[in-house]
Amino acid sequence: MATRLQRIVPLTASVMLALTISACDTPSPAPPIKSSKNSADSQSPDASASSSAAASATIVGPAPSDLHDVDWPRTPAPGAFCGVPKVVRFDAQGQATATSTVWGTVHLMRGRTVLYGDTDGDHRDEAAEYLGCVDGVPQNGQIAAAYAVYAHVGKNLGVIGTITPHKKSAAYTTALVGLDFSPGRIVAHEKWYRSNDPQCCASGDATTVWYRHGDRLTAGTTHITS
Repeated sequence: MATRLQRIVPLTASVMLALTISACDTPSPAPPIKSSKNSADSQSPDASASSSAAASATIVGPAPSDLHDVDWPRTPAPGAFCGVPKVVRFDAQGQATATSTVWGTVHLMRGRTVLYGDTDGDHRDEAAEYLGCVDGVPQNGQIAAAYAVYAHVGKNLGVIGTITPHKKSAAYTTALVGLDFSPGRIVAHEKWYRSNDPQCCASGDATTVWYRHGDRLTAGTTHITS
């Protein structure tokens, strides 16, 4: 199964100023996750989940039997992609404020489109949601981007990896513009800036293959395609 997100546009200053954000630079328990198909699966974390699986994935709460039923805007996500060393909890609009060890106070937001695909062959989709990060300087625009990839870990919902751009740009932040799911791997599509590219229009294209090993993702080779 392959799903493509057509375009991610860097956050503009007007979007950043429009954020109404709740402080959340400390880890919090996952909020309730709705399940319309199997409420029994969403009552409590699975105590039988192996310690090795838990060590490989970041558990953020109980999971419904189908990840399409998750209340994504409120679902926690690791903040390390923006220098936040803790799990971040978002408000009902998918927004948050946190403290980055790199940029200080930062604003994070979740994308509105969730991508789905099966990477482990169990006929249940994993899910990936876009994460953006901006600081307090409007002209900086977006300073970091990622996809948090969620999967079932026993009856728990776990983040098995955070996909970040691997092709560095000469200017601005390399954008993530889509993912392709296939057995054992996810291909991330990146748009990178050459030295003369304006902020609106990155001209470079690259792909990075992320391999799934159990309940974790590992980045492979990055290929420049244009």
